Amino acid sequence: VREHNEDNFLVADITRRSKGLLEANRATPIGVQGAVFAVCDGMGGAAAGEVASQLAVDILYDRLTEGLGEGEPLPREQLARRLVRAVEAAGLRIFNEAKADRTRRGMGTTVTAAALVDSHIFFAQVGDSRGYILRGDTLVQVTRDQSLVNQLIEAGQLTEEEAETFEHNNIILQALGTSDTV
Repeated sequence: VREHNEDNFLVADITRRSKGLLEANRATPIGVQGAVFAVCDGMGGAAAGEVASQLAVDILYDRLTEGLGEGEPLPREQLARRLVRAVEAAGLRIFNEAKADRTRRGMGTTVTAAALVDSHIFFAQVGDSRGYILRGDTLVQVTRDQSLVNQLIEAGQLTEEEAETFEHNNIILQALGTSDTV
């Protein structure tokens, strides 16, 4: 429906320091430092949403790979902390970029990221891009939308059926870049 896509994604092998969906990256074992997968849905018009979502995936990758020794195992607790800090850093950077450039005012992005190491997966989410886990034939949503509609449903003020036609169903309560912290 839209003229241009403001979404960006990240598929990265932290151990091998490679990102993208090249054939070589599609079926590889998870290394000792893990892997990260993210989807960012930009917002803000005039290509600012595209800028915000690209900044987010770039910062996630940079923060998750920086300062790691080659081949040195990354404990899962450290990966989880790095993921949280990377999301926070992306939010602050996008906020500052928007503040510094009038043409980018109001830009932001949702983020849903999954970091995987050994047999553990960690999710980070800001906004309303959903995260799911697929096991066999079962798909389970593991994130909650940070949206006005979801808040009203959880408060019992709106039913699922009413939510489908609710006039403000596009309002999200939090995004990267809309404030200096998330």
